[in-house]
Amino acid sequence: MRQRVGTLAWLSIPAVLLIAALVLCATGLYVGSPAGVACLVACALGSAALIAGRGRLAAAALGWLSRRGLSGPHARALLAALLVAACSVCATLSLEVSYAAGSAVAMRLPYALLELGIVILFLLTLLGLFRGSGAGLALGSLVLALVGVAQFFVADFKAYVIMPSDLMVLGTAAAVAGGYVYAVSDQVLMGLSLFLVATALASVTSAVRGPRPPRLARSLGLAAASAVLLAVVVACPSYADDLGVSVSGWDPLGSYRTQGFLPSFIMMAQDMSLEEPEGYSEEGALELERAYAAAYDEGLGATESRAAAEEQFAEEQPALVVIVDETFADLTQLVGEGWGYEGPERYNAIDDAVMRGSLTVSTTGGGTCNTEFELLTGISLGLVGEGSYPFSFYDLSDVSSLPRQLAALGYSTTAMHPNLATNYNRSVAYPALGFEEFLSEEDFAGEEWFHSGVSDEATFDRILELLESDEGPQLIYDLTMQNHSSYDQDNLGEVPSYAFDGLDEGGREQLSEYLACIEETDRALGEFLAALEELDRPVAVLFLGDHQSYVAPWLNDAARPDEEEPAHSLRLYETTYCLWANYDVAGSDQVSECVDASASNVVALALHALGAPLTDYQKAQVVAYDEVPAMSVMGVRDADGAWTVLEDEEALPEAYADLEQMAYLEFARAV
Repeated sequence: MRQRVGTLAWLSIPAVLLIAALVLCATGLYVGSPAGVACLVACALGSAALIAGRGRLAAAALGWLSRRGLSGPHARALLAALLVAACSVCATLSLEVSYAAGSAVAMRLPYALLELGIVILFLLTLLGLFRGSGAGLALGSLVLALVGVAQFFVADFKAYVIMPSDLMVLGTAAAVAGGYVYAVSDQVLMGLSLFLVATALASVTSAVRGPRPPRLARSLGLAAASAVLLAVVVACPSYADDLGVSVSGWDPLGSYRTQGFLPSFIMMAQDMSLEEPEGYSEEGALELERAYAAAYDEGLGATESRAAAEEQFAEEQPALVVIVDETFADLTQLVGEGWGYEGPERYNAIDDAVMRGSLTVSTTGGGTCNTEFELLTGISLGLVGEGSYPFSFYDLSDVSSLPRQLAALGYSTTAMHPNLATNYNRSVAYPALGFEEFLSEEDFAGEEWFHSGVSDEATFDRILELLESDEGPQLIYDLTMQNHSSYDQDNLGEVPSYAFDGLDEGGREQLSEYLACIEETDRALGEFLAALEELDRPVAVLFLGDHQSYVAPWLNDAARPDEEEPAHSLRLYETTYCLWANYDVAGSDQVSECVDASASNVVALALHALGAPLTDYQKAQVVAYDEVPAMSVMGVRDADGAWTVLEDEEALPEAYADLEQMAYLEFARAV
């Protein structure tokens, strides 16, 4: 009776997956070919047959071994070892196939063997904890299969990978998860098919064990030995230096696919710690920073225009509004015109800006908090380390920041984001950075909603209310929400339809919905700036897009299918910014001069143009701009517009090495 109940429990696994596949097909959430469904059905039926006959199969295998002189515990151990190995292979493939390009695993053999070894040790640990029961193997295989499915969705939604730092922001991921449509393709069903095979093999392991489990001490010994060896394999060798694992900054998904999810993930986890720059000393970095600051004071800081701006800023103390707009970008900068879209019309028509240009950021498709970090601290993620979420990883209470800097000048500091305050740990990070007040979701209850959240217009209106209610100097920081993905929500009514060669119907519909969001931001921004022109107080506005949307890679690939890396991917790490003021800024012609920048130096450049006092580090950034106008986790752009990837250390500009020393001084000693 007990064995029959166990068999029914095992059989429920393929049954549940078959029902899930049926639901996916019935609801239109399966977008693959019939081959994927056929594969799942065949593996489910085959697994069910294997599970139903697992007792007879185990007995036959043990009998075969007995006839060849191997019986008893040794025969069971050998057969269990073979089943664990086979189960591990299937579990590994289940993980990789789910997010592979075109359902084809492209892992290189050394990395495949490394990942298989990790999986074997992982499953052996669970086998020991479950006292030899195949349930442990099935549980481990399920975990790996689900990781593969999760990576499929991250690749589908963001064209990116799961990073170790993502584990620190699971709450944020859950909060925005409802805005996506979770459709699966062939590769997911094929990955789950392999999971079913692993499950069937695990069920046979239980039959091989027999009705009586091994002694507890022996099981725990296996679990402990496997866990210790797993820890050694994961923690001791440097996956980058010793094993040659590297994750490309411009194609991390390609790296995961060729080196395996687990080796790549572990390598990134090992690389998350702050590494001291070569030749670094605090005294040397301080001396370097002082030298740059002196160069500023004697050069750009000593010009008549800067002197006039300084005098005006000190006298008038203009309010500074910083708007980080969700996925705002001009797609004509990415793929040009000629396809019926001409960009955000009102934004592009601003001809009296203090300065404007392209903005290099360190994230694409998501990860807004990292653009925020670069903006508010002036520290590039390229100097901190890719794969890090500083808002969640570090105590930022002693890090130099824009709100803390302006608060020292008598400014009140307010941050607003009309969503959950806990997302990306903002409820902790914002106060730590020096914001005195944080307006979040509950402060915008009842406000107008557009697409994915409270409308940009509603946040702009709140800014106007703050400016009108307090005549004192203010820093108001607005992180918007309305343009957040996904773009297949179909909740905007009739929108202009756009087409781009190479996009299918679904892609065109999402492109059109995304552009409708940008149009609404463009309209609201135009009205907001017009209202500021009527406001009887000086206000400067720094407006920027946080990152490209997940639609951008589709257009980029369709427009340039044969473009080589890293040039191809670098385009996806650029948005746009504009510094505008409702008053005549002393020393500025205000003719919308093009000054391309990056999220980490745009605040220093803006404060320089407005006449605000600068820290020594900001002075260094302004001086280094001529040699390093932009940088990110992708690389460094020089004055001629050429990019150098960070891995090519010998080719990096000298000023980058100097900034690396100074950034480490400013950030590492403060966290």
